Amino acid sequence: MVIIRSVQEFKRNQQGSISLVVFSLFLVTISSLLVITDIAAIGIAKRSLTQATEAAAQRGVRNLDKSAYYKGEFDASTQVRNLLGMGPGDPGVPIDCSKAIGDAQGALSDWSYGPKSLRRVEISNLSISSIECDGFGIQLVTRATARLPLVLPFANLTSVVITSTVSTTNQRAKGFSPFGIRIF
Repeated sequence: MVIIRSVQEFKRNQQGSISLVVFSLFLVTISSLLVITDIAAIGIAKRSLTQATEAAAQRGVRNLDKSAYYKGEFDASTQVRNLLGMGPGDPGVPIDCSKAIGDAQGALSDWSYGPKSLRRVEISNLSISSIECDGFGIQLVTRATARLPLVLPFANLTSVVITSTVSTTNQRAKGFSPFGIRIF
């Protein structure tokens, strides 16, 4: 009986219930803002890591393998067939894989240990998970740790591991360019 009376009295006495609702909504709003801020920081760090990985892949793929590039040069009959559209398919621009891998690693090292103005301060522990070169293109898989700007007290999460995968190749420009002058 005492419990039923106390519940009925609590129903009649509504004083202070609005402050509990307002305080609860305030906590939910602040927690949501913290989570959104952390998600945005992770997104920006991921984009920065992808840009650094793209730059490293571009730096690596610029290494031309001259012996493979000039092997089997075109003769006059091949040139005529190409003009008529019946020539061999273009396999792509060959790259020197050993130089490409070294340049890609050097670019990521420069970015990681270079001036802080080049990279996001929340990114650390940059490493190359995988690097592959097939003679015509290069693929890089990088990973890094992104420190969260705001630590949620109930989550105890301070950093997140992010990864980025980039592939790139070189292509010859289409058209007819005798002596380096583009005709079409």
